[in-house]
Amino acid sequence: MRLNHLSRTSRQASRAAVQVLLCMTICIAGCAGGNGSVRGPGPQGVFLRGKQAYERGRHMEAIELLEAFERQHPGSQYIDDAIFYLGKAHQANREQLLARQSFERLIEAFPRSSYTEDAFFEIGRSWFLEMRSPALDPEPAEEAMRAFRVYERRYPDGKYRREAEDAIRKVLENLAKKDYLNARTYMRLGRPEAARRYFHKSLDRWLEAPIAAKAAQGIAQSYERERRWPEAREAYSWLLDHLGDTPKRYEDGAKIARMARTSLDRLPQ
Repeated sequence: MRLNHLSRTSRQASRAAVQVLLCMTICIAGCAGGNGSVRGPGPQGVFLRGKQAYERGRHMEAIELLEAFERQHPGSQYIDDAIFYLGKAHQANREQLLARQSFERLIEAFPRSSYTEDAFFEIGRSWFLEMRSPALDPEPAEEAMRAFRVYERRYPDGKYRREAEDAIRKVLENLAKKDYLNARTYMRLGRPEAARRYFHKSLDRWLEAPIAAKAAQGIAQSYERERRWPEAREAYSWLLDHLGDTPKRYEDGAKIARMARTSLDRLPQ
């Protein structure tokens, strides 16, 4: 009798295990197709397919799915998720204006979303990704700077703080070089006073920018062009003080230091 009881108990346990395994198999089959794509029911499934398409690098497909989701299910609990991933898909597809519009829409409509901080950061990042070389239009760099500053003010201890700081340094370097190039253009045109304004502007952007030594040298040279010897001497002296013992941290810093000393020696008293 005891053996029969154990055998019957064992069979019942085996049937229960098979049923659990069957339910798991059905669940997996219902949630994923043969290629591993998400097939969840209803609005959730549409959102998950769009998110998965983005994560797998199929950005146009993600955009189509997430745009459809936003139009058709504006009251869904996943709507802020969908708008955020729509922005990311546009961003990855190099459609930065559309990306920013999505992030801005998310911030306006869902200010308490778990994606709000991410959206503020990604607005700056979208401008940053549009940033051009210093010789071209500075608008993306200036807008990136504004957006990252907004992020820093709102989230001083935010999860993207370090990335924002690094991006700001790169933006400042770009803008400082842009001002320096403008100054050099005015020097070639024989307008040292106008050039000097841009040299100063370059230094004001970021005193520790790689181009800062060249900008400071430009200020001194602009005074030389005008034969304003006391101002030129003062500018060269300031440059040498600023370069200090580590001129190599600046672009051509060691060379500029040698030239500044030579210039000081030959300037009229």
